[in-house]
Amino acid sequence: MIAWAVPAAFAGLALLAGPILVHMLLRRKARRVVFPTTRFFEVTRAAAVRFQRPSDIGLLILRCGIVVAAVLAAAQPTLLGAWRTARWDKRIARAVVVDTSRSVTSAQDAARLADQELAVFSSAKFESAELRDAMRRASDWLERTPPARRELVIVSDFQRGALDRDALDALPAAVGVRFIRAGTLPPQQDMRLPVIAGWRGGTWQGAGIVRADATEATWTRQNGPAVTWLTTRQPGEDVEAAARAVAGAASFGVAAGPDRHRVVVAFAGAPAVAGEQPVTTDWMVRSELALRRSGWLRQSGAEIRTAEQGGALIVHASVGASDPMAPAVVRAVMLAVRPTSIADPETEVATIPDAELARWRREPGPVGNAVVLSPDGATDARWLWATALIMLGAETWIRRRSSVHAA
Repeated sequence: MIAWAVPAAFAGLALLAGPILVHMLLRRKARRVVFPTTRFFEVTRAAAVRFQRPSDIGLLILRCGIVVAAVLAAAQPTLLGAWRTARWDKRIARAVVVDTSRSVTSAQDAARLADQELAVFSSAKFESAELRDAMRRASDWLERTPPARRELVIVSDFQRGALDRDALDALPAAVGVRFIRAGTLPPQQDMRLPVIAGWRGGTWQGAGIVRADATEATWTRQNGPAVTWLTTRQPGEDVEAAARAVAGAASFGVAAGPDRHRVVVAFAGAPAVAGEQPVTTDWMVRSELALRRSGWLRQSGAEIRTAEQGGALIVHASVGASDPMAPAVVRAVMLAVRPTSIADPETEVATIPDAELARWRREPGPVGNAVVLSPDGATDARWLWATALIMLGAETWIRRRSSVHAA
């Protein structure tokens, strides 16, 4: 079986027309001999009308062979014999992924363990605080390596949540996966939770203790207004209803922070205000896109229209302030402008169990005959190039020798 790395090169066979046309049009000049009696014949111009056979059939075949050999060499062929695949199966191409997140307590040990895995036929190291990103880059590199058994080694503390089965299933089936644990996590960690505004009408600072079997959190109420960056517009008779909608939406809590991003929710029937412009400010554009994807807004069934005025994002809602879905619309706006914050994931102290990692492990598959060769891999093109050069030398020698004899 022959695998072709660049099959598009076969289009070069059209170049065979070149030497064929040259030999079809080439005519040898006959030696001119004058006889005394030719002076009695009238001079005429003769034209050959019969089909001309190609001249120098042997030289034509040689020149066509040069073109064919060069085209086949450009297609990068590789003979996939049993002896060759057996040799490929004895070597390993290994990509080593090193976890550099803050949870890895000993970066030096992780680097040392990774370096020990690099002594193979072909290897590369990929460092990242995000294992999924490093695995994607490592998989791309493995696809470009010369034929060999391919393996991905992950060096990490395997903090829970850093890796899952879906990320491993995204790898090609023939790529082996192996895990090396580096470092240990502390039995517990203290964490500071994001500040939440709106819950029970106040602003709250959370703190927690994370253990492998449980998480404890405490919340301390701080002085300050709950939500001041969001206001409403509504008919005069719906002022209290709008206030209740905002309070209901904020009661779930929303990320606190600077109030420089101001938002106005204009309920149905609100008086029109001049000076509104299309949304162009970056944070408003992002908020608008997030709002249109919001599940809260989808469940409310309300329609919205956005505008910009005086540095504030204006959200026109199709529901009134007294509508039962008004709190859902306000909640959707809050989460679009200030997405829900989560605690630092690096405070997690639980790890993926060794038994789970053992189930995820798999051996690298054999190369087989279905290997996809890359243009920079080892192919048999060099033998065809050598053949083309030898035939080119023979063609040059024959052509020079024919010129000497003709002279």
